[in-house]
Amino acid sequence: MLTFDHRSSLDPARPLVSMYGSRLFRLGRDDAYFVQVVHSNAGFLGESGQIGHADFCVNGGRLQPGCKGHVMRIARCSHFMSSCYFAAAVKRRIKMIGVPCDSTCPKQGHWSFRYDRKVVKVDEDIPETSRGMYCVRVDHEESCPFD
Repeated sequence: MLTFDHRSSLDPARPLVSMYGSRLFRLGRDDAYFVQVVHSNAGFLGESGQIGHADFCVNGGRLQPGCKGHVMRIARCSHFMSSCYFAAAVKRRIKMIGVPCDSTCPKQGHWSFRYDRKVVKVDEDIPETSRGMYCVRVDHEESCPFD
């Protein structure tokens, strides 16, 4: 039985959950009536691929612009950018539009767009009928510039 009707996940953690946690600790579509996921460091510190009902792969989902330094610093910054993006979208400081694309995240090279679904705005009021992976592009050159 579901206890939540809407759940938002911001770059759900991968390494420790994969190494030490059982499948019960992994986020999935069964965790709420509607699960939305924002990927910003997929495949490294964050889970890759589609996890929720509607997943948003931001800037390719792996490395975020504005994150600088050595590899781990860039990964950590990219991982936490999902929080910045979602907060900025909810506060309406930026407009994040998800365009339907294939179910892989992180993206490499050209993105394969799908035209059988509508674009979706990322925020707390996402339509519960939204399904699949959405590609989002956010242009910025600072780390967490939206506070």
